Amino acid sequence: MATTPTGWEGIFADGESVLWQGRPRGGILWSDLIRFESVFGLFFGGFAIFWVFGAATMARMTHSGSSFDLIGSLFPLFGLPFVAVGLYMLVGRIFWDAYARRRTWYTLSNRAAYIATDTLGKRKLRRIGFDDMVAPSLDDGTPGSVWFAEDIRNYTTRRRSSSGMTMGTARRQSVRVPVGFRQIDDARQVYRLIVQHRDAES
Repeated sequence: MATTPTGWEGIFADGESVLWQGRPRGGILWSDLIRFESVFGLFFGGFAIFWVFGAATMARMTHSGSSFDLIGSLFPLFGLPFVAVGLYMLVGRIFWDAYARRRTWYTLSNRAAYIATDTLGKRKLRRIGFDDMVAPSLDDGTPGSVWFAEDIRNYTTRRRSSSGMTMGTARRQSVRVPVGFRQIDDARQVYRLIVQHRDAES
């Protein structure tokens, strides 16, 4: 019978034991570029770049031949954070994901799934009990993935006026993101264990 590993005391409930432990494979997943976040980042970042250049051009035209205007010169720089967000959504997130997977540990007990991370010096532990799981699904392969929960991520976009100053009507986009054990070598075994013990708990 599997025993509670060192460091998990006070986390597992009485009678809870480890069924499986593992880690996701590292490396950049270029296939993740084909996702909604990339499309959102492309349009968001593209608009931000267009706005920065437009604001810079307007500032040069407005103050052409006049004395130096600090506010007018710095105004286009306010768009740079939005450019950075767009670039992150487009490509930066896949590099962050590769880093995060190298700092992730998975544990499956007879009661729940645990996802532990240690990124940028911040440790987090997420517990998803069998009662909170959606119907488990398997992305078969080597490596493969086992999904058993969902997160909902909301994105807000706004339209601007032609001057680029006035904020228009907000439009919210919601995306369901699967949660589970990603890029693991023994996905079939883990999927079978989850199904068996989840059905036994119900």
